[in-house]
Amino acid sequence: MANVNKRYSYLTPRSAFDAAKKMASKAHLLISLTCLMLMIGILSGVGVYIWQKHFKDEGGGRSAIVFGKNENIQLELTRSGVALSMKGDVADKLRGQLAIGMDTSDAVSCRHEGKGGDGGLCMEWNSGLKLEIVYRFIRLVRYDVDYECMTVTWTSTGDKQETPKDCYDMADFYWYGGFEQSYQFWPMNNLEMNSSPFITGDTYATDAYGGVIEGIFLSSAGVGIYVDELSPLYLGVNEKSSEMLCLRGKVGSDTPFFSIPKPFLKYDVCQSPNVLTMWQGMSELYFPKPRSVPSVDLFRSPIWCTWATYKSDINESTVLDFAEQISDHGFNISQLEIDDDWTPHYGDFNFSTSKFPDASALIAKLNGMGIPVTVWMHPFFNNDSDAFRELSGEGFLIKNLNSDDPHLVSWWKGSFAGVLDFTNPKAVSWYLDKTKYLKDKYNVASFKFDAGEVLWIPGTYRLSQSLATPNYITRQYSTLTFMADDQRRQELRVGFRSQESSLMVRMLDRDSNWSHRLGIKTLIPCALTFGFMGYPFVLPDMIGGNAYGGFPDAELFIRWLQATTFMPILQFSIVPWMYNDTYVDLARQLVKLHEDYADKIIELAENARKTGEPINRPLWWLDPYDDQALSTDTEFLLGSDVLVAPVLDQGAVSRDIYLPVGRWKDETTGKLYEGRQWLKDYPAPLNVLPYFTLVK
Repeated sequence: MANVNKRYSYLTPRSAFDAAKKMASKAHLLISLTCLMLMIGILSGVGVYIWQKHFKDEGGGRSAIVFGKNENIQLELTRSGVALSMKGDVADKLRGQLAIGMDTSDAVSCRHEGKGGDGGLCMEWNSGLKLEIVYRFIRLVRYDVDYECMTVTWTSTGDKQETPKDCYDMADFYWYGGFEQSYQFWPMNNLEMNSSPFITGDTYATDAYGGVIEGIFLSSAGVGIYVDELSPLYLGVNEKSSEMLCLRGKVGSDTPFFSIPKPFLKYDVCQSPNVLTMWQGMSELYFPKPRSVPSVDLFRSPIWCTWATYKSDINESTVLDFAEQISDHGFNISQLEIDDDWTPHYGDFNFSTSKFPDASALIAKLNGMGIPVTVWMHPFFNNDSDAFRELSGEGFLIKNLNSDDPHLVSWWKGSFAGVLDFTNPKAVSWYLDKTKYLKDKYNVASFKFDAGEVLWIPGTYRLSQSLATPNYITRQYSTLTFMADDQRRQELRVGFRSQESSLMVRMLDRDSNWSHRLGIKTLIPCALTFGFMGYPFVLPDMIGGNAYGGFPDAELFIRWLQATTFMPILQFSIVPWMYNDTYVDLARQLVKLHEDYADKIIELAENARKTGEPINRPLWWLDPYDDQALSTDTEFLLGSDVLVAPVLDQGAVSRDIYLPVGRWKDETTGKLYEGRQWLKDYPAPLNVLPYFTLVK
């Protein structure tokens, strides 16, 4: 790990730990005193000093181990686990309970296997479970910030299939979590998630964790938890209103981690001055940076997609008519996406001649209008497709665990489909050859890549090359999609340890409603969460949602467009002219506003490539100690000097707006405001998007 400066050197003596353990196991004072005398007889000189300095008898069958730069980290050994606390200047910054239900008096001390530790704990039970906690001090010169971290590692040599549960208290601080979810909150304290496998999932199909996940969790106290990517993690958030964040490692044939032989769990717990410094440290230590940025065309003009308006009822005439309507109404087009059902069968790579008699001529005509064309892609191959037969014969599909037959799955467009084996280099080459064929034959510019989540590959299966975690399937898919287009026009909806892929990452399908479940209120929390996880090139799905239950009314459509105007990329499918001219004019004005800020967005995209910093940022980016900034989820920043506060409630023509530290100019009225104040009942009729710029 870079820039590690060990300032505090202390490793818990085994003999001291054994004595502490014995003390914890004896209830009577006489026995405790006897153990203490034996310990004093064994330890001499420095050993006596270390004991007196670092171990505290808490009484009542408890003992504590204290370490850290200022002895601010305490582990209390009890008959029901290990209580952890990180002390702040005034109160605890973090409280947790590790090894829940485990009697520490039944454990014996052991030798640390980690490297670079400056203190900690090691204990092992007869069942084969082993807990290691190693302390280290880190200084990141780039940010001039000190970080104190503990690496917590659970391993097992026995026959258990899960580790004990470690839980951390969320009650006293705001917490921000690394996953997309159907009920997206920022912070995530109001979310309730039962303990479930932390794998990439489809939040539209289930309420599992979403397609973009990273095991990073930060609190407003400046505490961060980062779970090692290989851990077979089961994560619970506020389960049964517990106000706890709970982790455990779990394997077994009934889990997605069936190929991992033994349960384990490894994660880092760190503290720094505040949530911003903690994000900076975690980003620097754990997140790869984007290798490039998407095509600048995508930041300048909207993407237009056939899906929400036409669903699968598309053909040559509808696509051409769609493009002509867009141009006739005076809107620019960065690219036009031909979405679902352009092939004869799902998985094939030719245009259906019944729907597209001359796809090459169609795309040539669109290109002549200055419109690049992309097509919808996915990793599924229904068993009635030509591609399925070819891939099955070549052995390029994921296989059943105990045979060479394809592992058939059900997805939203088929009940019997094979999935490309992304770990097979020949299968990847085959797929990339098909994307090249589409480019060469039809002049397709790029691709909208759908799916890629582990959730869509249930049960047990076999890959060409084994992966250390099933989430690497998503990363392999991301790598494949990155190679499919060097112009960086492709979009993706999944991410796991794939920040360097540099693609625009789309939020999963939104519903056309005002709610916190896949509705308009999830746009800002989801955009902030993506950036928080190191995915800055956010595509906030389609303006107005997907119209699965009917088209949104004009109010929801315009408010949705306002909410995304200052996000990196706009995507239309529902067209403004399905409403009246008033709304078409409002849509044009908002698109023009986005285009006016395109240079700034591109500048921020380049900054994201270099630093990993998000394009859209939470208000606490400006003041990480401001309680209002820490809890606001209906406002966001573009960079660090544009504040956006869209109206997100049906029927509302005003809203309360919080301005953080600084002096702000209201870009609607020109009025100046000092920060750290609320603007109550700020007027915001449908034709007003409230936004402010920081006066420097």
